[in-house]
Amino acid sequence: MYRFKRIVVSITLGDQDEAKLRYTGMVSRLASTETVYFLHVIGSSDGKEETKNEYKGIQGVTGDAVHERMKELVAKYFEGSPETKQEYMIMEDAPLIHIDLLRKFKDMDIDLLVLGKIRSELTKRTIPAKIARKAPCSVLFIPEGMKPEFSNILVPIDFSEISRDALDIALSLASAANLDTVRCINIYDVPSGYHKSGKSYEQFAEIMKGHAETHFAKFIERINRRNITVSPVYKLGRSVCKAIDEYVREHYVDLLIIGGRGRRSGAVFVLGSVTEKLIDSTSMPLLAVKKKGEGMTVFEALMRL
Repeated sequence: MYRFKRIVVSITLGDQDEAKLRYTGMVSRLASTETVYFLHVIGSSDGKEETKNEYKGIQGVTGDAVHERMKELVAKYFEGSPETKQEYMIMEDAPLIHIDLLRKFKDMDIDLLVLGKIRSELTKRTIPAKIARKAPCSVLFIPEGMKPEFSNILVPIDFSEISRDALDIALSLASAANLDTVRCINIYDVPSGYHKSGKSYEQFAEIMKGHAETHFAKFIERINRRNITVSPVYKLGRSVCKAIDEYVREHYVDLLIIGGRGRRSGAVFVLGSVTEKLIDSTSMPLLAVKKKGEGMTVFEALMRL
């Protein structure tokens, strides 16, 4: 399958670690990962509850104590490939820690970053939100309590290159997990001026669905399906996120894989607005796919923001 050769997983020494470690172990086995880096950032000792987020750990402890606790958690919950190397990274919090982390991820050629589910934090200027938005690699979000398994993958597509990348990784994961089907969903809408055509709303909706079906037929031609059935779903909806959320709930989707940016985004590694909203709203694991190696000049500039 697609090789997530180098994975970073955040360790907060909190309740979310079990799900993240178990899920990362599963991914590392499927992907034959070379190295998993377990990362913890020791937070400042200001004692404020709101600072205890994904990258702010327990307060007033030494690096040695954190290292030992991390090793205990990894030994208890992480079941990766025997060939996978394990490395530990402990950093002190600082005003520009997110820039240091982004630079490290780029220099280390990281393929995947694993975070706990950041509930409503992407609207804030928290460290994990900054990292998630600008990481130069794919990002996997794992809700607390999630089991390390999946059987029903859904890939939202807009027929762009980045959604093609997302589907390719979905098929790769499905093949490694011996699944026989991956579903794609395209959300289409009726333009506001449809009445000028003399057609009814329902008639124009059928026309838009027909366009989506035509685009999908061309889109799927360039995909290596690996003997897996790719089942398209077309859903009428004005709000892309709401339509996808409804489908996820109604059809028991347990892994959502989406391109990390929209069709018109200028920076490949910056999360698109639809992806951010889905990270916030969906209760399932979500993999935001970003294509490595593109947009690095812009990346260097963004690190300074």
